[in-house]
Amino acid sequence: MVPTITIKEDLCIKCGMCIQDCPCGLYNQETEGSVPEVHNLAICISCGHCSAICPPGAIIHSGFPQDYLHQINEKNQPSNEEVLELIRARRSIRVFRDKPVERQQIERIIDAARLAPTGHNMQATQYIVIENKKILNEMAQATTNQMSWTVNMVRNPLIKPLVVMIAGKQYDSIVESVPFMEKMIADFKNGKDNVLFNAPVVILFHADEKTIFGDISVQLAVQNATLMTHSLGLGGFYSGLVLMACQRDKTLKQMIGLPRNHKAYGCLVIGYPKYEFKKWIERNKPEVSWL
Repeated sequence: MVPTITIKEDLCIKCGMCIQDCPCGLYNQETEGSVPEVHNLAICISCGHCSAICPPGAIIHSGFPQDYLHQINEKNQPSNEEVLELIRARRSIRVFRDKPVERQQIERIIDAARLAPTGHNMQATQYIVIENKKILNEMAQATTNQMSWTVNMVRNPLIKPLVVMIAGKQYDSIVESVPFMEKMIADFKNGKDNVLFNAPVVILFHADEKTIFGDISVQLAVQNATLMTHSLGLGGFYSGLVLMACQRDKTLKQMIGLPRNHKAYGCLVIGYPKYEFKKWIERNKPEVSWL
């Protein structure tokens, strides 16, 4: 739907910020010092930059009524050191207390996730929150089944050429992970959940497969979610193995209600940490090329 944009001439201070900041180049000035004009609205992606950057609020965009615009509280802005300390402190948590996560906490996490940038401002990321223990157990079982299938494929010498062709450059990494998967499979058979680690909540991030940059948008949302999770005193981890099961197992897709033509691109397992980390671990120095 093509939006409408109105510029209130009595409020416009002709600063030109909207002209310089609009990623679609919708605004221009016919003469220097004149009120900007809007052209080619059909390519507007309704990102909100113009409404957010206009100092006097002279731009009225149909996609952003007044209750969509919020004043930034500068006093609540963390310093760069505080942001860095939050990033340092966040760790993947796999040992949880036997305690449910409150609905309000989960909603807070999703609220942070939805504020992440999205490709072409599609805002197409959707969420499935799984708290039902039966479904969580089925999800862990399905993940174990997928690992078993992968291990059998890699271990079978007759179909190795086919596996190499399908896996491509990732084949060596898959082979290296086989012992790890075999241990997880054995643990699960013995009643030890090394898939979800008895966590009370799983959040799946999904989008229509046709969405441009849908997978990238989900990863940005997940990062927001992990930082909010930590700030709430919760913990969790990103599970690529569970994600694999959600993408491959049709029965699991139906069970969790993944819409047709949608693909799960992110999986965050969440709970209250049993232990608290008091130290952060240094990472490898980055490899950077300066051009």
